[in-house]
Amino acid sequence: MSATPVDPRLVRDRKNLSHKRGASPRVEPPVWFMARTTMAASTEVGAFSYFVGGNIDSCSRIGRYCSIAQGVRIGEPGHPVDWLSTSPFQYTPARFGWSPAADADQFIGVRPGNDGVPQVYERAVEIGNDVWIGANAIVLRGITIGDGAIIAAGAVVVQDVEPYSIVGGVPARTIRRRFDDDLIARLLASQWWRFSPLQLSGLPFHDVAGALTELELRIEAGMQPYEAEPVVLEPPARTSHSPTPQKTTPSVRARRWRLLAKRARTRMR
Repeated sequence: MSATPVDPRLVRDRKNLSHKRGASPRVEPPVWFMARTTMAASTEVGAFSYFVGGNIDSCSRIGRYCSIAQGVRIGEPGHPVDWLSTSPFQYTPARFGWSPAADADQFIGVRPGNDGVPQVYERAVEIGNDVWIGANAIVLRGITIGDGAIIAAGAVVVQDVEPYSIVGGVPARTIRRRFDDDLIARLLASQWWRFSPLQLSGLPFHDVAGALTELELRIEAGMQPYEAEPVVLEPPARTSHSPTPQKTTPSVRARRWRLLAKRARTRMR
C-alpha cells in the first residue's frame, strides 16, 4: 500500500503519516510530518504545525504553529474506574470475542451512553494555536489546551490548560504563565497565528510587546490573514493481488543428510 501523493510544498514527508481506523486528517498546508506519526481520527490540523512523531487517537483539532514532539500520545481511550472491572470486555464484546470463552455472539455486555449506562469515552481533545507539547507527554481525552500553552515533556494532562500556561508533572499542574495578564490579552486579541511567516517577517520576535505593536500597525494597514485550501489526507488504498508462487528449495539440513547418506552408501560398496 502506498499513500496518495501530495505536493511536498503543501504537506512534507506525507509518507511518515500512518492512518488508523481509516482516519482522513484534514490539514491546512503547509504541515510537516517529520517522523512516524499515527492518526486515528479525522483531525483538523492548522498550517505551520509539525510532528516529530506521536499517536493522535481522538483529537478534533490541532491549531496553527503547533509543535508536537516525539512519543506524544493524545486522546487515547480511558477505562472505567468505578465498574466491576476496568477492562473494556464489559462493553466491547469483540475485545476477546474471538475466543470460545468470550464468544462475541453470546456475550451480553452493556452499552455506554445507553439505557442509563454512563459514558466511558470522553469527548475528543482540542488543541489551540501555538501549542508546544514536549516529548512523551500524554493528553487524556476530553481535554482542551488553550492557545500558546506549553506541555512539559513527560507530563500527563488530566484537566484543561489555560492559554499561555506552562504545565508539567504527573498529573500536570500549572508551573507558571508565560506572560502577564495584559500581554496575554494582547496576544489573544491579535491572533497573530492568522498570518504566515512571511507576513510576520521582520518583527522583533524576542520582544513580544514590540512585536505586537508592529503587528497591530500592519493589521491596521490592511494586512489580510493567510488562507490555504485544506488537504484531506486519505488512507492508502488497499491493493489485492495473488501472491507470487515461491519455488520450493530443499533446506540446508535436508541437503546435508542426503550428502551423508550418499557417503555412507559409497563406503558400503
